[in-house]
Amino acid sequence: MQAASRALSVVESLIAFDTVSRNSNLELIAFAQSTLRAAGATMRLTYDSEKTKANLFATIGPERDGGYVLSGHTDVVPVDGQDWSSNPFGAEIRDQRLYGRGAADMKSFIGAALALAPEFAALTLKRPIHFALSFDEEVGCVGVRRLLADLERAEIRPALAIVGEPTEMRVVGAHKAGAVIDTSVRGREGHSSAPEKGANAVMMAGEFIALLARLGEELAKDRDEFFDPPYTTLQANMVSGGTAVNILAREALVAWEYRALPDRDAEAVVERAKAQAASAILPRYRSGAPEAAFETTIRAAYPGLVRDASSPAVLLASALSGSNDIHAVSYGTEAGLFQAAGIPAVVCGPGSIAQAHKADEFVALDQLDACTAFLRRLGQSACV
Repeated sequence: MQAASRALSVVESLIAFDTVSRNSNLELIAFAQSTLRAAGATMRLTYDSEKTKANLFATIGPERDGGYVLSGHTDVVPVDGQDWSSNPFGAEIRDQRLYGRGAADMKSFIGAALALAPEFAALTLKRPIHFALSFDEEVGCVGVRRLLADLERAEIRPALAIVGEPTEMRVVGAHKAGAVIDTSVRGREGHSSAPEKGANAVMMAGEFIALLARLGEELAKDRDEFFDPPYTTLQANMVSGGTAVNILAREALVAWEYRALPDRDAEAVVERAKAQAASAILPRYRSGAPEAAFETTIRAAYPGLVRDASSPAVLLASALSGSNDIHAVSYGTEAGLFQAAGIPAVVCGPGSIAQAHKADEFVALDQLDACTAFLRRLGQSACV
């Protein structure tokens, strides 16, 4: 079987595993282990606390420092409420596109890498080729943190990582940092005709959202034209609270996020929001309810990938792709965590992020072919 058709077959098999983040990924990991074991790979597993999910780190080639990591997350986002034209967990080819949940994000990259494992094993590798498959990337880059901690404990030191998120095989050398944040608002119930005798948590939440908007306007003055948009963004995306229209709301919740330029102090954004809420909003409401409060919790966060033109990961991906164009994106990946762990990283993979997370997700077959060719060149470069 030719590499391209073998890659297609493996991707179809991967899509068939329902690895929505709420589910286990162990069956997919067992499938990957079987493929890599047949190629002679050595393997390490790390688990979540319930041992219902696992990361897989596998190596083909010499046991030595250095080498290239091919990194991908095994989980996908839910399909609930989406109007699919075909079974999202039954891969289907139409019009030179492969449809299915995870086709772009990011089982095509994983499938292409696994399909080439026998070829990598047949090469005279001077550098190891590593496979890093993680769990729960979609809910806060959870699994890869355990994988990286395990590598540190085992003193395994890869030279670089290529994270195969969908970039249409463009080389992405930087991405923003991000966080999902909950701000819980506590007020005091009372009759809505006498708001001064209580504290309306919904109104407090509204003022907090307005505060975020003003803070976002301030942050937009700090620009880096490498990104689109070229500044840190703040968004309140969910808000809830209250029990009746004539009752002052006792509780409210604002769920918000930042997408921060990667070399800025992203945590300072949260601290500024907390400080401004405490100084500009709370005093007025505490006159009627001393217990009124804002409580802000970072639910999930990941670091940005800081641009480094001399990064060996960027230089290798540029050489393999034949392009010196380096791009930046505003979405997050595990690449920032690899970089923070001392492993230079780059993002490059098949498919478009525009297709991710939506109904009828697809990857164009020529993108899968391009990825296979890219990875085959990587194998050759590991022989030098």
